[in-house]
Amino acid sequence: MTEYRRMPCPGDGRGGFCQPDGVVAALSDALEDDPVESAAVVLGPVRSVPAGPRLTADESWFMLRRTAERLADAVNVAELRGERLEAAKR
Repeated sequence: MTEYRRMPCPGDGRGGFCQPDGVVAALSDALEDDPVESAAVVLGPVRSVPAGPRLTADESWFMLRRTAERLADAVNVAELRGERLEAAKR
């Protein structure tokens, strides 16, 4: 019996599954790299906020929303990779 791999889901929460090897799995790997890289890009300016000039309320909310979005995406990737590690142990 083939175990399927869960693929990254878009913001609407609908996910998909694919076989663990093959073209679709390779594309899924590439899709996972993007949110992690994006989170790293957003983290740079956020880290400098405490030492920098005060932000307006609108600027603060904007940064908080973008940070939360990227964090949610990175957590999704971490969960997917954790599932694959757990499956590899079996």
